[in-house]
Amino acid sequence: MIRLIIAVPFILAGIAVIISALIGNFKFGYVLNRMQIGATADTLGTMLIIIGLIVIKGFEILTVKLVIMILFLWMANPVASHFLARTEIISNENIKEECEVCDTDGNI
Repeated sequence: MIRLIIAVPFILAGIAVIISALIGNFKFGYVLNRMQIGATADTLGTMLIIIGLIVIKGFEILTVKLVIMILFLWMANPVASHFLARTEIISNENIKEECEVCDTDGNI
């Protein structure tokens, strides 16, 4: 029962982060802004939910698998977001009109 009381706030916080990102995504107009808020919320919300599941389950082999999932998400989500942003910058012809982007020399 104590584990459940400790885990519920983590799970509810994770759900709240994901729902607020879902609502906030509609407020941003540019794809890079939407992607940044989505990637951040996806990483944080999913980690909070998995931490809640770890607390509920206790120390078992499943806990080790959940910790590995957290480590994978922690490393993979930012890399995937970076590649998507890089693809948007390279493929969008009007990128300099829509936002401030540095070229390869560091000039804006």
